[in-house]
Amino acid sequence: PPHANEMMGAFEGLLRAAGGLAALHRRIVLLFASAARETIVVPVPAAAAASVALMILFGSGAWWYRTARRRSSCTAKGGGGGHGEEDMRGRGGAAAAVETDLSVLPCIRNRRSVFPKDFMRDGDRTIDDSIVRSLLDAALWGPFHGRCFAGCGHPARFVVLGKDAMIEMQHLTLRYYDDNWKTATGYASEDEYLEWRRMTRDEIAGRWGPVSFMIAIVMRRQSGPRRLPEWEESAAVAAATQNMHLQSTKFPELACYWSSWHDAARDSDEMKEFLGMGREDRCLGFFIVARAKRSRVKDRRRRDRSLME
Repeated sequence: PPHANEMMGAFEGLLRAAGGLAALHRRIVLLFASAARETIVVPVPAAAAASVALMILFGSGAWWYRTARRRSSCTAKGGGGGHGEEDMRGRGGAAAAVETDLSVLPCIRNRRSVFPKDFMRDGDRTIDDSIVRSLLDAALWGPFHGRCFAGCGHPARFVVLGKDAMIEMQHLTLRYYDDNWKTATGYASEDEYLEWRRMTRDEIAGRWGPVSFMIAIVMRRQSGPRRLPEWEESAAVAAATQNMHLQSTKFPELACYWSSWHDAARDSDEMKEFLGMGREDRCLGFFIVARAKRSRVKDRRRRDRSLME
């Protein structure tokens, strides 16, 4: 217990005080015995006085212990900080008594967005299906406000695309831009578009060739009597996707990241039909799963401490 040392100290002090009273009482009795030279029975008033003294000592100890706990509790709740944060400065050993469970923090710190340049391109690049199921299982535990309402299911839906389906989806993307390049790409001339199309077509076997799975990230729009705001459903899907990314840290060989994909094709009716989406559903991109060239990728992220203000 956090106050075990204080309890033991108080108890030892009470025992010492009780021992001192008992010794004093014995001396008084012996003094009377030597004076009267006869057997002395312990005087009732003296025994009563010792009992009262012990009661006072035990009561004082209990009062001190409760006061100390209350003071410690107030400090932990921000008695001096003003914002509820605990002030650990200058507390010395008291800070060591506060234990924090940091078991999940390494997973958060080790999460990486690993991009195609770091994908393995030679050798066995396959990822076992059981690993993908593990990622999806982690996604199931994401938070969702709608669980408070009867009939509201989680808005996240993940469509796992294997090799053939990935290639088909990329050809669908090219066909969409072939039909809509003037309005969907922003290129001023057809020659510029055709150059972009050539590079995008080459990426099917190049950039995306080493990828084992693309997991479509779909937000299903609820259609109930109490529709939640769309941003809440999007946030829930993002949290579920983050769970997948955190779970991927269990497998050092994985290279994962969230691609927003080509936005016009991603939001098209053709993509909705391909992924089996509803009219109001939204595709938020694809979670890319490949095998990394090396088990550890250098962390280049910068930590902005202002986020804690």
